[in-house]
Amino acid sequence: MQRLKSTKLYFFSILNLFFSNFKNFYFRSNFYNKKLMTFTPDRIFYNPGSHLSASLTTIHNDFYKVTSAAPELLWKTNVKDKQEFENLHSFLWLTKLDRKNSKIITKNIIKSWINNFFNYDPNTWKMEITAKRIIAWSSNTDIALEDSEKIYKDKFFSSLIKQSNFLLKNLSGLFYTPNKIICCAAIILSGMMFKENDSNYRIGIKELEKVIKNCFDEAGFPKSRNPEEVFVSIKYLILIREWFKEAQKPIPDFLNEIINKCGNCYAILSCPNKQFPLFNGATEINHKDYDIFLKNLKYKFSSNNHETADLIKIKKKKFEFFIDCGNPPPNNFAKYYQAGCLAFELISNKQKVICNSGYGKYLSPKLTFLSRSTAAHSTLYINDTSSCIFQKNKFINKVYGNSLVHKHKIINKNYTNDKNFYSVSASHNGYEKQFGYIHKRSIIILKKEDKIFGQDELKKTKSYSNPLTYFIRFHIYPNTKIVKTKAGNSILISLSNREGWLLRSKKNNFEIEKNIFFGNKNKIINNESVSISGNINKEVVLIEWEIERIN
Repeated sequence: MQRLKSTKLYFFSILNLFFSNFKNFYFRSNFYNKKLMTFTPDRIFYNPGSHLSASLTTIHNDFYKVTSAAPELLWKTNVKDKQEFENLHSFLWLTKLDRKNSKIITKNIIKSWINNFFNYDPNTWKMEITAKRIIAWSSNTDIALEDSEKIYKDKFFSSLIKQSNFLLKNLSGLFYTPNKIICCAAIILSGMMFKENDSNYRIGIKELEKVIKNCFDEAGFPKSRNPEEVFVSIKYLILIREWFKEAQKPIPDFLNEIINKCGNCYAILSCPNKQFPLFNGATEINHKDYDIFLKNLKYKFSSNNHETADLIKIKKKKFEFFIDCGNPPPNNFAKYYQAGCLAFELISNKQKVICNSGYGKYLSPKLTFLSRSTAAHSTLYINDTSSCIFQKNKFINKVYGNSLVHKHKIINKNYTNDKNFYSVSASHNGYEKQFGYIHKRSIIILKKEDKIFGQDELKKTKSYSNPLTYFIRFHIYPNTKIVKTKAGNSILISLSNREGWLLRSKKNNFEIEKNIFFGNKNKIINNESVSISGNINKEVVLIEWEIERIN
């Protein structure tokens, strides 16, 4: 049955890629590009403040002067770094320019871009990049248009309309939630700026409401269960709301509601180190600047909940612990999903101690695939196999992202807030079908001491003839010193702030291994991991370990 499903997916992937190539051919045609040109506006009716779009980059008070005298060279440079390429063509860097000394060259750069990419280009007209470019140009007209001749203004307006029409015509083909929101934001903004484009404003709002209804759970968390999507989504949702306020337009009720809900999720996930935990496709994002932006706009999110989207958070005074006790999302929300069931992260005094490896978003397909594995997380796995099985076919992955062949299921989950301790326990069946074992993880965290007791249990449900080996991996955050004690059953962890932690197991020895940290998106960072391993030869296998702050 599974082979049949894979065959169908392969067939549809090939078909999808064929139509995608045909679509790109059609999009490049003069006929299609003329269809995108509906009108050229005369003037702007709403000019969004650049300070709002600045939140999409940073709000530091340092500004840069553009000094290049040959803007054509900017677009002819071969940028190999995918993230750098996207950043360049999104134009969000406009908010960082010195407004006084960069006007002429900025106009020349935009003019040069229009001359080179006025018609559709598969690389520079990707939906997310196009949407960000519309927002960036529209929010920086003070340096993009001031003292401009009519010919340039007409080209600028025409390009904005053409790009927004492109987004509108292709919005239904998007699957990734943040990109949908970003595109809706650009469509809404184009409708607010130009009176003749009012239909975009109305359609954009309706499409945004659909995204909120279909792509978020009842608590306001993206159905992908990816913490990074909370951050990106709330950025653009608040941006849209501020445009409405600035333009004195009524704010839809659904927008206020999702911002409040998503904001509560944001508050639960926020850590003193201003990073989010690395689960389910998340990469390292420092939200310190954005917190300042929210404060300046008088947004304040808080939550007393200990859980959101099955991510459980235990918080003490200078100590935070996260554990993933959730099921995989539906395949259409699993683009960046990772098999990290029952993995955890530990943060102490604003520094990560134990982490997951993060998602290799802009790395090679091989490394990206590796970052999805259970072994890339601080949890248990059997026979070097992940708790979820991902589709390996490159055609299927290119079309559908992380297509899951086999999914685990959480069997039970318990959380207790006792007078003296917190406790979390959960089980999953990710290894039952293949190996005949259920994995259960139990965590106890003392309230008066910075001490964690962990127990991993493997319980047999059916026979399996071949040898089985378990590994429990603890990924140590980069630039953290670790030393194995002489006895071999404990590890000393030294943080940069001289804080020390002891990881130990009374009945098991630890091994230290060189590892890779993927959380930087496009850069491999070396780190180390610590593991316990052993044979699975009993009906019930219990592995106990503990982590304790020692100074």
